[in-house]
Amino acid sequence: MEKQVRILQDFGYTEYEYNGETIAKRGFLLDDGIDCFYAEMPSNKAKRECNTTYDPARQHIVQGNWDATKRKAQDGREYYANNFYISKLK
Repeated sequence: MEKQVRILQDFGYTEYEYNGETIAKRGFLLDDGIDCFYAEMPSNKAKRECNTTYDPARQHIVQGNWDATKRKAQDGREYYANNFYISKLK
């Protein structure tokens, strides 16, 4: 999917440990004029673009894909979370 968006917030590059692996990501809060949504640049792309600065005053083109993940709450009920993963941001 490709959308024209404005960057409301750039959460920057972060790394954390999960099950013995180092996970890298860079998160953004994006707005396409209708919807406001959180999007994430996964590992390798986030590492390559960790020093890239995106101008929040201009429009950007984002390409990526949506994924629905089944999760379990602490009370045992199941629910789904929607995630948008960025493959290109220009």
